[in-house]
Amino acid sequence: MEVNRREVERYLGYRGLSVIDDKMKSIIEECITDMTDAVTPRETHKTFPIVWDASGEGCSFSDIRVNGGNLVRNLKGCHEIVMMAVTIGPGADRLVRRAELRDMLKAYTYQAVGAAAVEAWCDEVNEMIRKEADERGLFTRPRFSPGYGDFPLEVQKDFERILEMPRSIGVSLSESLLMTPTKSITAVIGLSDKSTECHRAGCEECNMHETCEYSRA
Repeated sequence: MEVNRREVERYLGYRGLSVIDDKMKSIIEECITDMTDAVTPRETHKTFPIVWDASGEGCSFSDIRVNGGNLVRNLKGCHEIVMMAVTIGPGADRLVRRAELRDMLKAYTYQAVGAAAVEAWCDEVNEMIRKEADERGLFTRPRFSPGYGDFPLEVQKDFERILEMPRSIGVSLSESLLMTPTKSITAVIGLSDKSTECHRAGCEECNMHETCEYSRA
């Protein structure tokens, strides 16, 4: 798992003409080294058939129901779906908590590095799923996470239950639907027997991508 430094800088708010001084570059490199030593990446994923309505405007998989909207558009032409969950473990959160006691800049940087690290791990798992699909003659759609567009965050409860996340990867949900460890991601990936022009995961399907300062779109 290789942390993308440009992603770290993006999470820290460096965009466009922003210049990172040597001191900040040094802090970023130190935090990347610490984070790399602290993470324990884990993943789980399961594949389910998609059952489409006759109208094609809604579908279900496992026991999850989806009615119209962004996710249905993402899944058009798919007949299977992969539910996935990844985490880089509790070490990232421990680094942040310790730094918060003595150096808030470093704590903030650890947060950015952790976010970039879990995205990097998610990309690796995404690629593994793509290769598994390719071996079956299938093509993957961009991954789509709860909270994107109109795919409700409440479906996190279904991910936790269906993927047995506490047992399989050590991730649990709070009552407010926050995951612990915090540097964890859930998503679905549609599988189709037809190739389509693919784009980067997530941002392009989100209703907020034009105004979010963290958008990759």
